[in-house]
Amino acid sequence: MKYTKEITDKLIADYKAGIAVATIATSLDVPERSVIAKLSSLGVYTKKSYVNKRGELPVKKSEHIERIAHLLNVDEELLESLEKVNKTVLKLIEHKLAQSDPKLPKSNKSEHLFALN
Repeated sequence: MKYTKEITDKLIADYKAGIAVATIATSLDVPERSVIAKLSSLGVYTKKSYVNKRGELPVKKSEHIERIAHLLNVDEELLESLEKVNKTVLKLIEHKLAQSDPKLPKSNKSEHLFALN
């Protein structure tokens, strides 16, 4: 399909108005991928960011381990075996270490930590 100026303008307006890509694609009788490709080429499309079941941005185990190493003031390689630990346990360890670290101001201790519930 060739996207005329009118169709392109409507496509952008609909997308910015929050209309789902699937709905836009159906109304234009084109595949969703075509709509996404066109919006991407125009610099309008933004990919949905992945969130976990709790609606939080996911944090890799390696990031938790890096922060734990920083809190313990040790080399990350010493904590290499923590990769095998459950992520909830890593969060708990990081949270408890951050709480007990006198170098951190109280307001920053839990600022970068996620809920443990």
